[in-house]
Amino acid sequence: MVVENPCFYGALQALERLRLKALSVATDVREGIDLTALEAALQNYPVKACWLMTNGQNPLGFTLSAEKKAALVALLARYNVMLIEDDVYSELYFGREKPLPAKFWDRQEMTLHCSSFSKCLVPGFRIGWVAAGKQARRIQQLQLMSTLSTSSPMQLALVDYLSTKRYDAHLRRLRRQLAERKQQAWQALLRHLPPEVIVHHSDSGYFLWIELPEGADASALSARALASHISIAPGKMFSTSDSWTSFFRFNTAWGWGGTRRAGGEAPGGTYSRTACLTLSFIFLMINILRK
Repeated sequence: MVVENPCFYGALQALERLRLKALSVATDVREGIDLTALEAALQNYPVKACWLMTNGQNPLGFTLSAEKKAALVALLARYNVMLIEDDVYSELYFGREKPLPAKFWDRQEMTLHCSSFSKCLVPGFRIGWVAAGKQARRIQQLQLMSTLSTSSPMQLALVDYLSTKRYDAHLRRLRRQLAERKQQAWQALLRHLPPEVIVHHSDSGYFLWIELPEGADASALSARALASHISIAPGKMFSTSDSWTSFFRFNTAWGWGGTRRAGGEAPGGTYSRTACLTLSFIFLMINILRK
């Protein structure tokens, strides 16, 4: 199974549980998966499928261009390889128009387009869906074997909610909030972190991909942060190898703004207590690691 490098660690755990081999393919923080490297993998390994995120990729945050999505679908069709398109962040875009899924260019039913309401509506429901085409019956059978069924009351509640205009209004509000929080976090990190630290920003989702100075150990930083009740995800979690050791993923969804009473004032603005603590700790740890 081809995956991006880096990719969501949950995908790696799922493949390990199923005893499937994950084959990582080089992925750029802005442009996404390297199609030349992907074709080389298809030529040299018995690849059965690709598990890729085309919109708001976790952890990098990129969205593949329409041209690259079309090229990806065409490439996989030539090699008769299925695409499992993990599109759970597709609703969390910040532009004017929602980006199309790779499934849009699929004419041979070689793409399983998967998404969920967990990231954009109700995390606790754990309800998702797949546009599977001719594979639908087989997937239904596998789903029945693994989970028996999803809660009918929860599904009916979602159907009722989606039949109104409230869902669209909710998504517009959510996108606006996440965009503001991500922008605030990005600007604050740029303001407070050393210039050697690179903060990679994207126009979707709620993650920032942070690159520490060469030689820094993000896993050590994460461990020290966790001891102070701050959770950051080191880059090594998102890879099958020891790559991305000086990177980590930073979550901005919890909010950045605050009041002077709630969190005090940091240089350049007023932030919540959590934001102040996080900024101070990361700044301290980076300087420790650089010594």
